[in-house]
Amino acid sequence: MESAKIRLSTEELALASDAGMILTKNSVMGKAGEFLGGMAAFLQGSMRNPSTVIADAIAPGPKISRGENYLGLPYVILDFPRYFREHDIFAVRTMFWWGNLFSMTLHLKGNYREHFRTRLTAARTSLAASGHYVAIAEDEWEHHFGEDNYMPMSDIDDEEWERLWNARPFTKIARRWPVADWNDGLEGSMQETFLEWKAMLGI
Repeated sequence: MESAKIRLSTEELALASDAGMILTKNSVMGKAGEFLGGMAAFLQGSMRNPSTVIADAIAPGPKISRGENYLGLPYVILDFPRYFREHDIFAVRTMFWWGNLFSMTLHLKGNYREHFRTRLTAARTSLAASGHYVAIAEDEWEHHFGEDNYMPMSDIDDEEWERLWNARPFTKIARRWPVADWNDGLEGSMQETFLEWKAMLGI
């Protein structure tokens, strides 16, 4: 019995015939890495005299990683500050996700989360006003902004904030920017966001 032929659609055939598409993609990913390298330098520079509370998250220095398949699409990630343990996390993750967004996420868990609870709760109004989101999913390693993963902080009242806090061992707040902002103020906006977090947490 003759095996079924694997055939390409017209669109797939056009893409498979176009080396320029992959070369352009490689160029974009390279520039995304360079962009996050510049962010890493800024973040390090702004943390030259950090609070001793997060000294362990500063010591390792920035880490940039990349992959090809977060929900099917390429990505580049910068982690700094970064302290990842099973029960304790203090991290800022900056991400470029092909075709979707840039994002910055403050990830707190365990002792760090408890230490910054009062400050984070007090800053809710200002965070909501500047377009922040809060994680609502059970999986702390999801980064998309679907309605099942993040909600605008402006939609979270006091009761819901307490429920979210008590329902899971981590808290993540995040901001997102469209890829189209890359050439239009993205770097400055990300830097301002980090400085806002730094002031909010007193670090």
